[in-house]
Amino acid sequence: MTKEQAHLFFPNPKEEDLEDLWEQRLFEQKQFFLTRPPLRLVWMSRLKKLEKQFEAYLVLIDQENPKENIQNHLESEIIFSDEFVAAFHQFHKQRNVYKSKLLQAQTYDALVNVIDEWLATEFLYAEFWKVEESEHNEIEVIRSKEPDPMDLLKDLKETEKLIDSKRIKDLKENYNILSENVKKEVKRLTLLTKV
Repeated sequence: MTKEQAHLFFPNPKEEDLEDLWEQRLFEQKQFFLTRPPLRLVWMSRLKKLEKQFEAYLVLIDQENPKENIQNHLESEIIFSDEFVAAFHQFHKQRNVYKSKLLQAQTYDALVNVIDEWLATEFLYAEFWKVEESEHNEIEVIRSKEPDPMDLLKDLKETEKLIDSKRIKDLKENYNILSENVKKEVKRLTLLTKV
């Protein structure tokens, strides 16, 4: 990338300090990831844009990309409990870990590593809930609209009573009698496994 091209990806009209400007843009991206639902296509597009800005920043400061040796902490896949309420708690606890790691990320490479781990966990969780038949029902869902976690937890606890089981296998077998909110979330997560 030439310096002229770099100015297109990393504009600096006020002639600010480049390092401060990069930190500001990295912070803005962290805020985006912390406040938006983790949708793979949207987040990867955002990372691609940030990558171009980072490359441009490096060109403008005449520096090579300092490849960090970051260990991927997702050494083994998360195995969710076969009890759906316990899995729900596991997932939200892990999400909070990723949010904390994201806030601590000080470099582009560290941020990418956290996002990769986070998206992998999101996919595993969606797979956990996947019910193929839910794809074809009449229930309308918006993939990017997550339900309120406390409302969903309440509905999941009621589901335990309804199906007289805590097991995800039994929830899936009884999909047709679940509450509308639980059906919606199962369908939303099932659809997320398709992208």
